[in-house]
Amino acid sequence: MKAIFNRLRPSKRLVVILSAALSVSAASGGAAVYVGRDRLMARLAEPSPSGLECTTIRTLKLDHNGQRWVRMHVKTDRASGPDRIRTALRVVGALSHKEKADLYQVVVLDAAGPEERAAVRGAAIGAEVLFAPGPQSVRGMEEPFRASYNDGAANASGMFHGRTVRLELHEVRALMSAMEDRSLCIDPSAAVIEGVEADEAGAQTVGSAEAPAGH
Repeated sequence: MKAIFNRLRPSKRLVVILSAALSVSAASGGAAVYVGRDRLMARLAEPSPSGLECTTIRTLKLDHNGQRWVRMHVKTDRASGPDRIRTALRVVGALSHKEKADLYQVVVLDAAGPEERAAVRGAAIGAEVLFAPGPQSVRGMEEPFRASYNDGAANASGMFHGRTVRLELHEVRALMSAMEDRSLCIDPSAAVIEGVEADEAGAQTVGSAEAPAGH
């Protein structure tokens, strides 16, 4: 029996080799854990392809020269320009599935910005999307989408003073096809204004169709 154990006893060289192999394996495993964690953190830090959570301020349903136009004002909290435009595109897509209209408009404001209807213009607008399923029937819409955002950060008053970036149609389609979420914003009040368009609303809406509001 003793002779058998002597035969099974590993040589010193084999012990050294096995120890080295185990050490390398442990180190590699630890490195893999850290690499995996780094990749996870980097992925979490990436912007969501569907934009950010948002809150609906108001939804306007307007009758404009026999057409139905739906306008939505929403707000996000300290979002970057790309995040704001992704949010606007997601919301306009979801809105078009919920409401039937000739023209949809989604305007993204900063959480600290003005919320009054008359104040939603100029530097208050962080991103804007116009969508016309049949653009040939809507004045000023040569393509189905018109999308733009302000590349500056909102100041303490929620106003944007950066450069306006306009997206090409193929860029809009690429962003929308990559979206995983197709939801609307949170609507705490579900405030909806319906009816025939007043003179003031008509002037604003016509201006938005001819050129993005505030630009």
